[in-house]
Amino acid sequence: MTISYVSITSHDPLISRDGRPFGKGQGNRMRSLEWIYPSMLAGSIRTMLGKMMGGSFTPGEVETLKRLSISGPFPLVNGLLYIPAPKDILVKNENGNRSSVALRPMSLREGEGCDLPKGLRPAMHKGEEEFKPEKVPAFWSMTKMTDWLMDSEGMSFGPPATGEDLNDVLDFMNSPEKEERIHVEIDSETGTSKEGQLFSTTGLDLTRNRPIRGEPLQFAARIESDGTLDGHIKDLDTLHPLGGERRLAHWKSQKMVETWAFPSNMTNCFEGALGKRLRLILATPALFSGGWLPGWLDMVGDSIAGRPPGAPEDLTLKLVSACVDHWRPISGWSVERGKRGPKPVRRLVPAGSVYFFEVLSGNAEELVRRLWLKPLSDDEQDRRDGFGLALWGVWNAPKNE
Repeated sequence: MTISYVSITSHDPLISRDGRPFGKGQGNRMRSLEWIYPSMLAGSIRTMLGKMMGGSFTPGEVETLKRLSISGPFPLVNGLLYIPAPKDILVKNENGNRSSVALRPMSLREGEGCDLPKGLRPAMHKGEEEFKPEKVPAFWSMTKMTDWLMDSEGMSFGPPATGEDLNDVLDFMNSPEKEERIHVEIDSETGTSKEGQLFSTTGLDLTRNRPIRGEPLQFAARIESDGTLDGHIKDLDTLHPLGGERRLAHWKSQKMVETWAFPSNMTNCFEGALGKRLRLILATPALFSGGWLPGWLDMVGDSIAGRPPGAPEDLTLKLVSACVDHWRPISGWSVERGKRGPKPVRRLVPAGSVYFFEVLSGNAEELVRRLWLKPLSDDEQDRRDGFGLALWGVWNAPKNE
């Protein structure tokens, strides 16, 4: 298996449509996602490499392209990778005093109840009082994300920067700002605009909202192949469209092994008692057959347990709790021969969702090293498309639990 890395620099605001219907003309509006889905990146890379192979896209070539495992896209600034914010943190502000509040699995007290599946505990914060949490920056640097993953109780993690402070730090950043453009449909025969055929598009502008102004915001991608396309990938340096409306981006091969590698400061994190409680954070959206619940987990007695794809065969994880946001729709249009037409709408588990596990058997550190930033979606092709990349950390229940 050959692993290559690519940086992508957008020349224009990128079109990344959400799941709502859109047709040009009559004042229709194209609405944008907050960030690019993995399938948009995977489709662009496969199309680009297919053109380099000659552009015939025979069934054999299509299968070769579909076998590529593509990971990303992640924001990349000055060689530093950024990850979507986790869902197991709240930021509390009391009269200007800001603090981080961790969500952890909690036991229900007498008289309390919930509608979670049998054996699961709700993820809650330790405090008794309710509060309205502040908005958390959309992306965290890998350095800060690693700190959060190693903080088992979430008690020593400082609150993420917000507001104007984001302009002066490298640790956090908001989602790219959106730029709306008004278009007209052009008559191909006369070269003039058609009467009343106005429509608008919204693109992600990567030139603003950078962690530190002046540093370019790029995408980072990883390509794993069987070596067939190495000649095209290793010297990649070209312009090719990314996303809708054929907006151009510059694609270039880079050396980013350390950027994507398992952090060295986490080496001793999974030893002893902590190594028996693992926290999985989705770095990209995932597709599971059970909706929010991975298909590789089954009901075993009164527990939900199983082994992630690619994990050591002797390892078993028991699901304890989860912090999962509302599902997101994904669909599209297939241009593959014999499958041309609309794709069915599917439900994504959003990036940043958190699953709390207990290790019933096997070595936690071996699991984490093997599956660091590896896809855990149920379907093999979804994994090749980069859905469900995993980050791993530890967790502990509050001391008075």
